[in-house]
Amino acid sequence: MLEQSFYQIGDRIAERYHVQSVLGQGGSCVTYAVEDIHTQQQFALKALSLKGIHDWKQLELFEREAKVLSQLDHPAIPQYIDYFQTDTEGNRWFYIVQALAPGQSLADLVREGWRASPTEVRQMALQILDILKYLHGLTPPIIHRDIKPQNIIRNGDGQFYLVDFGAVQNVYYNTMMGSTVVGTYGYMAPEHFQGKAVPATDLYSLGATLLALLTHCSPAELPRKRLKIDFRAAVRLDPAFADWLDHMLEPAVEDRFVSAQAAIAALIRPSMTQKYSLASGTAQAIAQPMDSTIKWHQTEASLTVHIPPVGWHWETLKQECLQLWVNVCILVVFLVAFKAAMPPLIFGVAACLGGMIGIGLLNSVFFAIAGHTRLKIDPKQFRLSWQVYLPGLQWSRRGRTADLIGIKLTTTSKSKVKYCTLFTQDHQYRFGTHLSSHDQAWLVEAVGHFLRP
Repeated sequence: MLEQSFYQIGDRIAERYHVQSVLGQGGSCVTYAVEDIHTQQQFALKALSLKGIHDWKQLELFEREAKVLSQLDHPAIPQYIDYFQTDTEGNRWFYIVQALAPGQSLADLVREGWRASPTEVRQMALQILDILKYLHGLTPPIIHRDIKPQNIIRNGDGQFYLVDFGAVQNVYYNTMMGSTVVGTYGYMAPEHFQGKAVPATDLYSLGATLLALLTHCSPAELPRKRLKIDFRAAVRLDPAFADWLDHMLEPAVEDRFVSAQAAIAALIRPSMTQKYSLASGTAQAIAQPMDSTIKWHQTEASLTVHIPPVGWHWETLKQECLQLWVNVCILVVFLVAFKAAMPPLIFGVAACLGGMIGIGLLNSVFFAIAGHTRLKIDPKQFRLSWQVYLPGLQWSRRGRTADLIGIKLTTTSKSKVKYCTLFTQDHQYRFGTHLSSHDQAWLVEAVGHFLRP
């Protein structure tokens, strides 16, 4: 069916391109290796038949791919050449022409028996992460959404190229216009199945691709524990690299690396000659969000984090304001409805409890506007303190640094408010409630980096 409606080897396309071989086929598109009959240059040509599409979304994705490719400029992404269409009897064709990436796809290499060593896989990870760093750093960020062995080309010199941007989206389009679930099962992050994609979605797919190279089987075939791929029994890896790969494959997006740069820093860190760049005074190995106001100071042995007030930002305070309003309404209704039936003492106690809840929520809002949080960790102890610059409004928690197990993002069972939470064997220390999700994810990643031996 699909083969019959497309081109055969030896055919000419638009009286210019001579079809030499089929590079790939998926959905309603076929990609060919072609030669320009005028210049004898080799290109990759992707063809879409109007008769072959099942719905207009496929044409929309094809046109979006062409638009995105025309804007990219990276040595590991084949150069965009042209986008055009032709009409034949009873059909219309659409084409994207790109430079031809030299080499073979990882999927083809594996089928031919190629086995990548952990060192080669690590080097590939760094090269693809560099591409993702470029894509995610564009305005708006570009998310590939279909990283897998078939879409990574390796040449004879060990250089890698990222191809097939047919599933690509930019963040602006996804936010404003909705999204389509496009990807490959086994390589798709959990949030991808819900039609959502963020830069960390590509990190998950890259991690799954690396795992496929190391195990020679689809990630979908590996066992899972609590939705997470359990790969350690299937392949023997250096513990540091296994931990890094584990982080790439976290099911919850907030538990993954916050960016491609963060993943690069974590991957090269074991081979650094110095653990931190002490001369700069800001030694965290993970890139801080551009708009972050968090003050970070780190030496080889200690860490100080200062979180200033976030100010009146509705997005960060609406949960508290909404909860305060709901509680006030419930309290008023309750007191009015049951005032006559309650003894005065019980009525007074209920009113006091309602007032205390309201005051607590107001304090939370006030702290977001005027409160400072400080975390200090040295070799002996850690201290987490909160302060409002008014007399007496300061409190803190202390503990032994040796007792710290780690840090992660948590939520309470009764609300969706997220906390940065330090863990010891017996206690949890929450902070950073009013930070943006990007700041929270970065802070947890950076502090976790510092705590790792």
